[in-house]
Amino acid sequence: MMRAFAITIAALATAGVAHLQVWIWLKSAFSLSPRAGRAIKAALVVASVLPVVSRLATHVAQSSWLSGVYAIAMTETMIVLISALPIAFVRLASRVAARPGPPASPLAAAVAGDALSIPLGRRQVFEGIGGSLVLGSTSSVLGYGALRGRFDYVVEEVVIRLPGLPRALEGYAIAQVSDLHVGNFVQQGELERGLSRITGCRADLLVVTGDLIDFDPAYVPMMAAALAKFAPRDGAFAILGNHDYYAGADAVARGLKSAGVTLLRNEGRIVRPADGGGFALLGVDDLWASRYGADGPRLDRALSMVPDDRARVLLSHQPASVDAWAGRVGLQLSGHTHGGQVNPGFRPADFLMRYVAGRYQVGATQLYVNRGFGVVGPPVRVGAPPEITRIILTSA
Repeated sequence: MMRAFAITIAALATAGVAHLQVWIWLKSAFSLSPRAGRAIKAALVVASVLPVVSRLATHVAQSSWLSGVYAIAMTETMIVLISALPIAFVRLASRVAARPGPPASPLAAAVAGDALSIPLGRRQVFEGIGGSLVLGSTSSVLGYGALRGRFDYVVEEVVIRLPGLPRALEGYAIAQVSDLHVGNFVQQGELERGLSRITGCRADLLVVTGDLIDFDPAYVPMMAAALAKFAPRDGAFAILGNHDYYAGADAVARGLKSAGVTLLRNEGRIVRPADGGGFALLGVDDLWASRYGADGPRLDRALSMVPDDRARVLLSHQPASVDAWAGRVGLQLSGHTHGGQVNPGFRPADFLMRYVAGRYQVGATQLYVNRGFGVVGPPVRVGAPPEITRIILTSA
């Protein structure tokens, strides 16, 4: 409870500071009439608190209308957060670059809007145009990410040479999905539209690498019903992610069982034992599970359930976990990062995480990080399309 309260206060403070920066820019760049100033100030205050208020409302009642309000509020806040610092630089640059000169022409004042009560000076014109460009470009990019980018489902095919894989399993296909985040922003329509791509993967096995639910356990039945539609030859397996613990690990586990999906919590199974001995499929608990009273990842426990001489494929939600056991498994499949989710021409997540998306070689272990299916935070994806991975195993 205290953690949730602290997060709420931090979110409100951050959103408030960002919207305050926009208000300072508006007052400085445009000569607003008192009436327009009061209206804009009130709108910015509402926008600052709306993400938290609408999130609480969706927790009380499931409603597509409330989810829509929450989505708009989160996207608007993300736009303001990204724009706040560049706008501050625009304001600073306007003071350095501006020189005394005649007021702006009446045409320029007319273009700026009816809220202007006096002609704009050169500094104001520079500041107004610069800030407007920042907000406009940010809104365009994130708007595309909200309306199109997060629905641009991609199937990535990856060939992995797995040491010890029996020749009888050459070309074995695994479909990987991760980070469904079923909740306010990923519901029935998104699940049907995106997960339908699994059928085209012609996979022998389906694995789900954590974060099936976003926050609200009320969405567990929806998640379970979506996954129950897929029954590859060798079944479906899943592990838990950090968000599954936020929502309630036991509720998620019950949902997976009802869907016929095998949950691996520090466990191992042999897949296709009749085909040259098969391979070991291992699943460990989330890296942060111990914060919620669980054991956390225990690879040794999972390995104790399978013969030592089998090829090993490990499911571990957070890719950073690979550093703890590099070399002990041939392949680790992870998610968690969403590929950075918002990459406006570059990938900011690269400054925070070592493993973000795609293939990595960590010692003798191959790591593949799936970009995920859903979203966390704002319902936006830019430069990180949602992914379903078709992994083809070959003998090394």
